[in-house]
Amino acid sequence: MLNSSILDIALGMVFLFVLVSLLCSAVNEMIAQFIRMRAKNLEAGLTNLLQSGEANQLVTDLYRHPLINGLSKAGEKPSYIPPKNFTLALMDIMTGNTGKLPADNQSLIAKIESQKFFAQTEAGKSIILLLHEAGNDAEKARRNVESWYNDAMDRVGGWYKQKTQIIIFGISLVVCTVLNIDAIKISQTLWTDIALRQALVQAASSTDVAGLMPQSPAKQSTEEKSTGNDDGAGKETVESPKDVGKLIKKIEELRLPIGWTVKDGEEKKWIWVSEKFEAMDWLVKFMGILITTFAGSLGAPFWFQLLNKIVDLRAAGKQPGKSGG
Repeated sequence: MLNSSILDIALGMVFLFVLVSLLCSAVNEMIAQFIRMRAKNLEAGLTNLLQSGEANQLVTDLYRHPLINGLSKAGEKPSYIPPKNFTLALMDIMTGNTGKLPADNQSLIAKIESQKFFAQTEAGKSIILLLHEAGNDAEKARRNVESWYNDAMDRVGGWYKQKTQIIIFGISLVVCTVLNIDAIKISQTLWTDIALRQALVQAASSTDVAGLMPQSPAKQSTEEKSTGNDDGAGKETVESPKDVGKLIKKIEELRLPIGWTVKDGEEKKWIWVSEKFEAMDWLVKFMGILITTFAGSLGAPFWFQLLNKIVDLRAAGKQPGKSGG
């Protein structure tokens, strides 16, 4: 059986990593909202999918279509386009913007082929092929186009995840450096300071960690695929600034040795750097901050699952109380 002190330190460190990961995700969400990263990512995906010449007229017309234009505020582009809206708008554009699609599939193909500009583009050729594959089944033809769009959004989601991982790592590095969250120093302190360790374990056990986690739908939607928001770490709401303040306060409440040297009159808070700091001390500190940086970039769901496993392990290791008989 593992030493209970080691389990307590592991529990406390993982709980800290959960909070740091959530903080980095909240900051990332603020940045994503400010620069409208999801909308730009979706536009890049549509530009790649609907290749139609240098000006990419098909993409321009798609965003102007009422079924798409109405999904966002005036002057902005949507961050999510439902598959049905995409298919109907695209079919309408490629048949001349009549507002009425042909009832049967063969008439739809003939109408698109008559629009020489779109029919001869890469996107047009792909769509015509998808429609031909459905034969005379108009419903199947539309499902083919929707599946084509959904597959493309899977790839777009992958792009978004890659960008987000890089950004979150940078955010985590800044947060851990500014707040001086040194995993090595914290673990050393928890090993020697029993009272602090017990307080951290109590905080980890009493805090509703699940309540701090962003809620994810049971079934992943196309929006999550197209924005890469399928890890539960991002939510596009105006609550992100409040989340950041709440999480920083939660980390401060842990009373861990976090922060640089601060003097308040005669009182000194946690001092991690002194005049006696040498090159090796700085190297250890750098490694400690880097460890926390990597931990914060892994995402809160990863650490939340690990936290639950450690809690279960600690519970299994407790000795049952003796009976009074």
